[in-house]
Amino acid sequence: MNHPEFSAKLTLQRRADFPSTPDAFRLQGDVAFRWNLPELLMDERQLLRLKPELDQFLDRFAPLFGRDENRGHARRFVQGLLRGGDRRNAENIAEAMAGGPVRNLQAFLTTGAWSDRAVLAELQQVVLDALADPDAVLNVDDTGFPKKGGASVGVQRQYSGTLGRVDNCQIGVFVNYASGFGHALLDRRLYLPAEWAADPARRENAGVPAGVVFRTKPELGLGMVAATVAAGVPFRWVGGDASYGNHPGFVRGVRDLGKWYVVDVSCDTRVWVTEPTVVPPGDRPRPRRGGRPRKPLVVGDRPRVDAVAAALPAAAWRRVVVGDGSQGPRVFEYAEVAAQFVDGEVAGPRERLLIRRSLGQEPDLTYHRSNAPSEVGTETVARARGTRWTIEEDFQTGKGECGLDEYETRGWVGWHHHTALAMVAAAFLVAQKRRSGDKRGPADGPRGAGRPRPPAGGPDVGRG
Repeated sequence: MNHPEFSAKLTLQRRADFPSTPDAFRLQGDVAFRWNLPELLMDERQLLRLKPELDQFLDRFAPLFGRDENRGHARRFVQGLLRGGDRRNAENIAEAMAGGPVRNLQAFLTTGAWSDRAVLAELQQVVLDALADPDAVLNVDDTGFPKKGGASVGVQRQYSGTLGRVDNCQIGVFVNYASGFGHALLDRRLYLPAEWAADPARRENAGVPAGVVFRTKPELGLGMVAATVAAGVPFRWVGGDASYGNHPGFVRGVRDLGKWYVVDVSCDTRVWVTEPTVVPPGDRPRPRRGGRPRKPLVVGDRPRVDAVAAALPAAAWRRVVVGDGSQGPRVFEYAEVAAQFVDGEVAGPRERLLIRRSLGQEPDLTYHRSNAPSEVGTETVARARGTRWTIEEDFQTGKGECGLDEYETRGWVGWHHHTALAMVAAAFLVAQKRRSGDKRGPADGPRGAGRPRPPAGGPDVGRG
């Protein structure tokens, strides 16, 4: 069955590649992926039935593209992204959808005079219409886009968590919005490595704007958090992995924005668990050589967080339900210690070091830090941390169902245009799930409550 505008066939993976259960659940490391097979394996007829709703959804975005021709291109491109196929680039979408020459759609994507920022601002409102919650979590994470050659903007050999290795790729930093009503990608930034930022010829060839300078991934993430706050988006928490939790500027910036964070830190992070002594520069003894000291001296024992965890008594641990999975409640053991982390040249403010321990004979330990006030229970902080899987699932949805990574544009404008339209396509799927009442894991949010049980095992459990 074909349609001149919306020939829809979602090509994902063979049904045999999935478990036989209707709501399959699997874990990869620390990330929970949920697959709803009846949704993912839609046939052409099911997708065609969604076309009136998709047209109505895209009506909100149509004025942002200007001319009627551009509005038509935008509709066809989003439809093509949702349609699936071998590779959802401009050429293949133009061939599959009735809409004029390939070069017209390519020009719309790579040099079109429309603002991706305006599109994402409208997308933000769409997401909030469905998911707004003052206790929501804004998760920050990055994902890789494998590329060949060196011409694509920002590409170089660099580590990608998506690939699990160093490879030739681009990196995008994203934030998602996770609440008790669902979750969706909200914003993104392209990471431009220092080598690219300092190379005028490569910048010109890729169309990098003059005002774009080198920013680390945590700096890009913090910029999106700040922009979200400035836009008045309701949320309380910011989450991120150790790449962000280990960055003093990121956590300080979130704190200065008046938000609570719960971010991972690496096992070798050192903290003060007792108040250190700070010797002002003027009170420090003057060295035999050189000038008078200009920095304070912080004196005190500063053990690694894994050593802090190993020294905890059995009574410090208790079980916490961090969310509901398809296999039942997701339960971990948690312990908490007041600690101070390095902040520039001195010890930062007192905050909470949380140690999470999985159940089992050989448990895994994960370390978080949070500035949430002490009156906020450990369960609430743990459940906020438990929403981290949502951004991973949003990456899966964006790439698997909406062609987020299937572009073939090389320039700055093309990358931003393609990813904005892919996020619009993903937001449509979120709106459909919300409309059908499928929230897909809302109990993983920070507001739900679970009755904790006593910790299992003796004082030696998990000490390795």
